[in-house]
Order: sequence, then C-alpha cells, then structure tokens
Amino acid sequence: MKYSKKTAAACAFVLGAAILTVTAFADTVLGSGFNSLKDSVKTTMTKLTGEVDNFTADMIVSVKVDDKVISETINTIKVDVKNQAEEMNERTLNKGEITESYRYNDGNQSIYKNTETDSYTVVEKRKNNADSKIVENPFEEEQVKDAEKILDAFVGNLQDIIQLEESGGKKMYIGNLSDTQIPPLANAISSFAFKYAILDEWNAKRLNIPSPKSNIYLVNASGKAVENEDGIIESGIFTASISAKDNEGIEYIYSLDFSIDIKDINSTVVAAPDLDGQNVTYSKEGYQFDSKFIGKYKNDIVKIKGSSFEKVGERFIEITSVEDGNIKGKYYEVYNEGYKAENIRNFDFYSNYDESIYFTKLHYLDENGEKKTGIIHQNGQQNINVSFDVEIDEENGGYSYSNYDDEFDSNFVRIFE
Repeated sequence: MKYSKKTAAACAFVLGAAILTVTAFADTVLGSGFNSLKDSVKTTMTKLTGEVDNFTADMIVSVKVDDKVISETINTIKVDVKNQAEEMNERTLNKGEITESYRYNDGNQSIYKNTETDSYTVVEKRKNNADSKIVENPFEEEQVKDAEKILDAFVGNLQDIIQLEESGGKKMYIGNLSDTQIPPLANAISSFAFKYAILDEWNAKRLNIPSPKSNIYLVNASGKAVENEDGIIESGIFTASISAKDNEGIEYIYSLDFSIDIKDINSTVVAAPDLDGQNVTYSKEGYQFDSKFIGKYKNDIVKIKGSSFEKVGERFIEITSVEDGNIKGKYYEVYNEGYKAENIRNFDFYSNYDESIYFTKLHYLDENGEKKTGIIHQNGQQNINVSFDVEIDEENGGYSYSNYDDEFDSNFVRIFE
C-alpha cells in the first residue's frame, strides 16, 4: 500500500478515514448502530484534535495475498495536542525486508532519523508555517462533510448490519458482511476502487504481487470498534478480503487488515530527541537554495523569421549570493550585433526566505522603476526556472504570470566555465 506522510503523521485523521472513508464498503462493515458509531467517530476527532492534551496511537496495516503477509506497517504515534508536537516510530515489512524510521515534529522544526546511517536531519520550518496544527479535524472540512452526505445515501439499508453492545460503560460496535449481503452497486464501486486506487498496477509491481484484473468482488468484511466512557473510540479492527483474477486468469484472495488503539490519553510525553554527540545535518524547509547554486545561467532569445527560428541574443541569470536561503542576483539580456531590441532588460533581484511557504519569491524593479515579483525554483539537479511579473495566490499556493511576452523562456541552464 502507498501511504502519504500526512496520513502517517495525523493519526486522528487516519482513524476517521479508516472507519468512514477507506473504501465504499468500509463504513457499512462497522454496522447496526451506524448513526451512533458515526457520532462517536466525530466526537473522537473533536476530542483528539482539541480537547485532550495528548495521546498515543498504535496502528497496524497489513496486506496479504492468499493469507501470506506481503506488506505490513506498524506505527506508534505520540501526539502532544497542547504543545503541538508529535513523534512517530514506524516499522515496515516489505518484500521480506524490514525498515525502521523515526520522526519528530513541532511548530519550529522536523527531525528525521536515518536508521541505516544512525544520523539525523533537522529541518527548520518557515516562520509563517509554524502556526499550522499538528493534527486537524477532518470533519471540519467541506469535502468531508459532502462525502458524509454521499456515504449516508450509499449505505442505505445496510445500516442495520452494525450491532451495538454496551457493557461497563463502554460501547462495542460489531459488523460482519459476506458477499451475499453486499448490493451489486456497492460491490462494483468497491471493486473499482480496489483495482484503480488501492492496488493499482504500480503498487502491485512495487509489492511484487499479481495485479488484480478481472472478476473482482468482495468475499467478506468485518470490523469492531470500542468506545470508552468518555465517548472516544479507543480501539478499532477492520479486515476485508477481495477475490480477483490476474492477467493469466489465476484467482487470488487479497486481504487488508487494519487496527488502531488510542491510549495514554493525557499521560503521553512527547519530546525532541537529544542530538548531542549525534551526526546531524541541518537544513531549511521549502524551496531552498544554497551556495552551490551561486553562478551564471542562460538561455537563448529566439525570434521567428519566415519559416525558421533565428537566435538574436541570450538571457542571463546570475545568482551572486545565497545566505540562509535568501538569494541575491541579477537578470540581463545581451543581443547580437546588428539586432535592435525594443527594450533591453537589466535589473537586480533578491528574495526573503520566510516570505512564502510555497515559493521562493523574487523582488525587483522593472525597466519603468515599478516594484515587481518573480518566482524561482530548481529545475532538475543544477538548472533553474524563473518567471517574472507574476501574481501570487498565497492562500491556494498558485500563481499566474505574463513573462513579458510569449517568447520568454523561463528555463535557464547552468553555465560551467
């Protein structure tokens, strides 16, 4: 399976996604007190992301083919909600090989450990990114609210499959589904999601397992969730098996097992690792440049002449200094002898590292003395891409640009002399 860093870090989000949105059938699996369970999940998210001080989540996700474990990931995540910090220890079994990783994250820094070299990387965060929350409540987002409405309509009469039991102040939600209980539409959507989103050809090749191609259907699914006295789901188990045939018509049973335990609420301690005497590399977050990018870059100024192209000059970018992620340099144009340009551009530029969480923004005065903004980022290993006269949408992380004219080439190649 392929998991994003955000999913691995935000254990509360994983809990909600696992129970409510993993696949089209996942929510129907955890059964009869459907509305009660859904309310419990929402309560859990609210408390874990804002009301408790801290907690620990243990998660295990495994993929099997014909009962043989192909991939397994074990995560222990400690979250300090009050102080906005987290630690994650991960152990992964993939193709018979075991790898381990460690990460610490707070508002000012992220620390990663390379277990193979026993070394650490410390990434300093941008100042205007330090206010982001460690764990967000997914149910506050509009997309999840819309997905919930679709889910309610989709589940329909399968809600009664969830069985609710109460004992000792705790609630237990139990559900089981067989292939005969699943409506054709649910099975069709689940099969589509499994083939193209969960175990597509890329993931199947990466895991070295047969790729599901045809006759895909859900064999069975089951789940259990336990809600404690405070209304928090303290544990959950989900398993599903799908039958499918590969390119050669051979049938396999693919199984997904997921479990989570929420524990040590308000007694979890999250602390940055002691790096004294350790092998540590320090860097900064984001679109970063360092001293190796100091140098000259160029591209050709080309015009269309008749039915051919004609080189009439060259554009140059010179990065003269890089200090703490801040760039200084100049842009200029040199035209061939005998060619008269309407305007020969020549100006200095600079950047402020902490100004944007998405871009390295360049500031300069154009030929009319007006303040303008540009964007610079790496292009491949040693080259750069530069756009001038841009309008930036910082909220959504996008920008639009004119680049002076349609003939401007934003790709600049490093000159080695």
